[in-house]
This record gives sequence, C-alpha cells and structure tokens, in this order.
Amino acid sequence: MRRRALPALLFAGIGIAAAAGCFARKYRDNPRLATVAGDPVVQIAAAETLPSVDRATMVPLSRHTRRPDEDDRVLGVALASGARAYPVGLLDRFEVVNDEERDAAFVVVRCALTGVVAAWDRRVAGRTLLFESTGALWRDTLVFRDRGTRTYWSAATGRALLGPLAGERLRGIPAVVTRGDRWDEVHPDSLYLDLGAETSSPVLMKIYGLSPMQGYSGEKTSDRRYRPKEEMLAVEAGDEALAFTPEEIERRVAVDTILAGECLRIEWDPGLAAPRAWGSDGTERPVLPMYWFALDRHFDTLRTLDDSGGARRAGGGAPPRQR
Repeated sequence: MRRRALPALLFAGIGIAAAAGCFARKYRDNPRLATVAGDPVVQIAAAETLPSVDRATMVPLSRHTRRPDEDDRVLGVALASGARAYPVGLLDRFEVVNDEERDAAFVVVRCALTGVVAAWDRRVAGRTLLFESTGALWRDTLVFRDRGTRTYWSAATGRALLGPLAGERLRGIPAVVTRGDRWDEVHPDSLYLDLGAETSSPVLMKIYGLSPMQGYSGEKTSDRRYRPKEEMLAVEAGDEALAFTPEEIERRVAVDTILAGECLRIEWDPGLAAPRAWGSDGTERPVLPMYWFALDRHFDTLRTLDDSGGARRAGGGAPPRQR
C-alpha cells in the first residue's frame, strides 16, 4: 500500500486558494475561441501539451504495472463483452481516453476542475469519432475535440459546442464511480486501464479538492442547496438534471422520479456502494459525477430529491429488475 500524507494537503490548500485570483485573471486574459450560450470557450493550455490516448491498453489487475490501491476510485463500465475499469487518478493524467471493444466504441473523459468523469459513445452522425484534449475550458469544464471534424465537445454534457457537428450530442454510457476493491469484487475478471503511469490522484488535485476554488474562472455559484464542492451525482435529460449525493440514495434504497417527462428509478447498489439509474424501459441510464457548483452552471433546470416534485422513496416491495 502507498503511504498517503493527506493532513499536509489541508495546509497546502491555503496556497492554492491564495492563487485563485491569479488563475481568474489568467482565465480572463487567455484567448477566446468562441462564445457559446453566453459563455466563452477559453484556451488555457496548448492542446499538444496535454496527452490523449488513441487506443486504451487494458490488462487484468494482476498484470497492472501500477496496480491501484484498494481504496482508489475507478470508473467502471460493464459491457456485454466484459467489464472495464479506469482508475480516476490515471484519468487525472490522461483526460481523454478512446476505447473500443467489439461493437462498443466510447471515450472516457475526466475534468478534475469540476469533478466530471464520464464515458461517451464515440459514434455520432453516422461516423465513429476519435477524440483528443484541447486545453480549452467552457464553464470551467474540459472541452475535448474530435480529430475528424475538429468539433469541440463538453465533457459535462457530451454536447458539441462549436464546429461542423455543433448541436449534436454524444450518448452517455452507463458507468459507476466506486472503490477499486468494490469493483473487483463484483467484476473479478475486469480489465483495467494501464498506461504505465501512477494511478493514485495527483497531489495538486487533492489540494484543489480541499480548496474553496470553484474552477479556474473565479466565478462562484449562488445556489446554496449544497456546498459548492459537494461531490454530487446527476441523472440528466436535455437541459434538465436531477442531482443527489450517494448518501441520499443509500438512505432511501430506491427512488422513483420523473425527469423531462420520463419515469426513472434510482437504486442503491450495495455491491458497488454506488447509485445506479434505470429508465422506464428498463435500460440503465448514465449517472454523472460532478461538483455542485458545476452542475449549477451546466443545466438550466437543476432539481434535487427534496425539490424535484416527482421524486419519492420507492416502496419496499418493488420487484427485482432484470439486468
């Protein structure tokens, strides 16, 4: 097991908080690529300085060159052909990872600034796209780009922001963020992303998580229903999202709700220790991790379990779902 010096991070967080004003000034001074829905797409770093992965290298956990600790978080994807896990600390270093398995082609993206980690189907508008980092942010969130059309896409919503495919939207792939030991117990034959790099979260990302910074721009949310840096989960439909914490679903066990006219069921998965969502047709829906302040910026309508209207605790006698 790797040693961790987390108490020291709290003190170090003071330094990054003090630098927040400098980051905000740089954000305002950096080049604007375009303005989308009233907010700029800002070039923060040169695209060529940020590594992307064209083809994921997946190995059994026993053969991993930098095996994750049991309590390291992973993004787990269960495909018909088998399970795959992507250590979140590794995604902090490689924010855009293209992967493919038989009839599934998807991209895994990570934005530590806003807490996003998600999998998006790479097939859109009759073609399979290959994605790369851009070094740009929109609403403080990673913007990635497909190499074929050079369209810019939001990591938070899978929406094409600018370029030839503007207005298109990638389909979310159901995925679960959980501890590595939980995923390995449920999916013992899972393959893991291995890029020969460290799989624990970088120290700077831990410091940022402890700091009061809400992204890079200096903007702050005025919605106080949760702490700005509360690690939330959300199910979305168009410009509407239902947000909740894992603990809220664990307490309720299951919740039935209506989102954008569709009946949804959100259930606590005790094996993975994480919520999962299901549509009225029985298909699993993506559950997106994101900081509260970022959810507030990306969805026109942001509801919670307390104010969602149709949300209610599910009855204890609900029949089990076929999965």
